Order: sequence, then C-alpha cells, then structure tokens
Amino acid sequence: MINEKHLIIAIDDSELILTQLQLLISNQTPCTFKGFNSGLSALESQELHQASLILLDINMPQMDGVEILRKFAELSIQAPIALLSGEKGLFIKNTAALAELHGLTIISSLEKPLSATKLKELYSQLLSQNTSTKSQHALQNYSKDEIYEGLLREEFCAYFQPKVASPSGAIIGAEVLARWHHNTDGTVPPSQFIATMEEHNLIHLLSYSLLKQTLSLLSYNRDILKSLQFSINLSVKELEDIKLPEKLESICEEYCTPTSQITLELTESHLLDNIKRALDVLLRLKLKGFKLSIDDFGTGYSSIKQLNELPFDELKIDRCFVDGCSTQPNKRVIIASTCEMAHQLGLEVVAEGVEEVEDLVVVQSYEVESVQGYYYYPPCTPSEFLQTVSESALQKSHSSK
Repeated sequence: MINEKHLIIAIDDSELILTQLQLLISNQTPCTFKGFNSGLSALESQELHQASLILLDINMPQMDGVEILRKFAELSIQAPIALLSGEKGLFIKNTAALAELHGLTIISSLEKPLSATKLKELYSQLLSQNTSTKSQHALQNYSKDEIYEGLLREEFCAYFQPKVASPSGAIIGAEVLARWHHNTDGTVPPSQFIATMEEHNLIHLLSYSLLKQTLSLLSYNRDILKSLQFSINLSVKELEDIKLPEKLESICEEYCTPTSQITLELTESHLLDNIKRALDVLLRLKLKGFKLSIDDFGTGYSSIKQLNELPFDELKIDRCFVDGCSTQPNKRVIIASTCEMAHQLGLEVVAEGVEEVEDLVVVQSYEVESVQGYYYYPPCTPSEFLQTVSESALQKSHSSK
C-alpha cells in the first residue's frame, strides 16, 4: 500500500502550481511531498530514486519535460510518472509514447490544472500500479528446462477466442491461444513462457502442439466446426526453417484437414531481418494452401514494407488502436486509413480487442470483415468453445425462421 512513508515529487517551474499540488496531496493522500521548480534541481537530488510518483510538467523554460524524460532514462528512474501540461491532449499522449520508448513508466497524462478529483483518480491509479508491480514481481520465472519438460508432458493447451463476422456477429472462426496448465502453479499465461521459448528455440514445438490440438478438435467435431477458420500464431523465428511449409502440411494431412482451413498469423511488431528467407517460406506456405495474416498491424516499424513484399491475405488491427477509438479521433484516423489501404490491397481486415459497443460501431463503420474481443467472447477451453459455437448456430437457426 501507498502510505505516509511514500514520496510524491513534483517538477514544475511555477511556485503557485507547486504550492497547489502540496495542498492537494496533503489533503487527498497520506504521502509526503517534495517540489522542484526546475528540472536541473530535481536531477541533482537523490530523492528522485526514492519517489513513489513523479509529477512532471512538460512545458518549462531552460530544461523542458521532454529533455527531463531523457535524463530520467539515463538515470534509470523506476518511479511511475504522471505528465502535466497545458498543451493539447494529443501532445501529452505523444510525449507519453516517447517516455515509454525510453523504458519509463507513465501512469497518467493530465492536462493542467490538476484538480482534487483528478488527483484522487491519479492516486487510485498509483495504488493500482503498486499492486500490479507487486504481482509482476511475484511472477514465476520459468527456465528452459522447466518449459521443455512441460512440453513433453503436454501441459501446454490450446484455448480458442472466437472471431465473428461484422456486422452479423456470427462465429466464423477462432484464434488459437496457448495456456500452460502447470502442475503446481495452475494456469500460466503466454507472457510468462513465450519469450523463453523463442530465446531457446522451443517455440516451434508449441506451434506444432497447438496445431495438432486444433486439428484433433476439428477431426472429432467436423459437423460443428467444418466451416470455421482457425488461426495459429507463428514466431518470426520459425520462418528461419526452410522446411516449415512441408512440416505444417504434413500435420494437416495426418488429421485429414485441408490447409485452407488454417490461417498462420505473423506478428508485425517483430522486424523480419532475413526478408529473402521469410518470403521463400511464406510463398511456399501459400502454395500449400495456408492463409496468411499480419497480426498487431501498426505496432512495428516495417508495416508498409511487409505488406508490399509479403503475401498476406488478412490484416489485424492491433487492440491499442481499437480500444477507445470511439472517443479518440487520432485512433479513428489510423483505423480508417489502415482499412482503406488494406481493402485496396485486397486484404480482409480484423479488428482486435473490441470490448465496448461504441468501439464496435466505429470499426464496423470502416467495413472491417471480422472482429475479436471480449465484447463478444473471451478465450475459452475447447469444450467451452464447442458449446459456444453450438449455441451460436442454434440462435442463428432460430432467427432465420
């Protein structure tokens, strides 16, 4: 918990603002307060490393907030930061994005003046951030050997998040996601094992396992699932295997399932260093009948280059652009231009991370072909997925009568 032993630091060139913040913090929180009227004086203080929260004004003379953020990164400041500014909201968001590229933690971006209500919200976020950080520190670090043993024991299981048609809402497929059913730690999310798998060249074993589990589910439930498309995530590292198309095709043949029913998703935020090898593998995957999707589009630096050079069939708009798009014009601009470009290139568009009906209405207005997100369905176990698909089909049958 945050208490009186915790320190909130404010950096602002206005003594009036510092006095106001001191009064607000003393009235609204149990924390102590320290104010600095310049970036230089703050940077010379060792108290920066003791802070639980730093309030930073962006627009200051001599040393502005952008330069201070760079200095914070050089000093490895760990405290969460709240940006304060009289500038427009988009400017603050751009500054927050720069701070995160520096590896800093931005807990909030607020326009001045900071009111008691805003401070209460900020304090709640700080408490939440503190709890979240403790939880992250409690996360288990799994070794290569532990993960490999888990793969051998077949503890990594396929979960399915339905993909629905826009605007009908009918289930047309699912993305296959990995969960580790650890024998002592319970269900472990992919954030705790994917990076280690990629680092130690185990990721292909997970992909093969998820594909086999998906095809097995298909083979036993063809009457329910025969018309659905299933998406499997591929790591960029897997494209280094020149024999990958033959290996994946062989697995599909083993389960008597057409390759055309499988979409392979490649995450765009990972740059393809060896474009020649990747193009070779992806072209032959296409020749084998697999469909190809570029995932998390817009989060990396190679978006247009990859669309131009690689044979994708589908583009997935990352959730960071979809979430809140109904109230943020800059996100709508990105979605609109992405959809227009994708459709002109003959690609189908999927909107990921749809959780609110207002955001759904926005993406539907740009004629996305399909949608994923908690607004419709969360990831679920194979049995839950089968039940969901059956209920959806039944509802569709009743509504057509």
